[in-house]
Amino acid sequence: MKKEIHQKCLQVLKERIDSLKEALAIAQEAANEETKSSAGDKHETGRAMMQLETEKLHEQLGKALRENDHLQRIDPGQKCESVKEGALVETDRMVFYFAVSAGNHKMEGKELVSLSIGSPLGMAASGKKKGDTFRMRDITYTILNII
Repeated sequence: MKKEIHQKCLQVLKERIDSLKEALAIAQEAANEETKSSAGDKHETGRAMMQLETEKLHEQLGKALRENDHLQRIDPGQKCESVKEGALVETDRMVFYFAVSAGNHKMEGKELVSLSIGSPLGMAASGKKKGDTFRMRDITYTILNII
């Protein structure tokens, strides 16, 4: 299951990266059209707004690329004895994969969340072992298994 969720996270990040690249291409095309067809203050306002959107997309793409590189360095075959980066943690409430933030998934009929070990929940669980508990937002999780 750990290798499957790792592959799912890679797929989610690839889709995110592809989507951001497409959005950047569209924004660039729109900026080129704006240059050809506008004049005056309206033109400057439109260009400024497009520039801000483009910068935001570049930031998001950079983050997604860094997360993808980070995930590529995690060995999903590594066995974990405690909660740390790369650990698949089954609790009494749900399953967590501590790698990168790649959303919620259903695998083998279980609700699974992929998130960073640096997230608030990841920090609360970090270092815990099978049988330990941790709390987040008034919810107590009991660790049933760590892979």
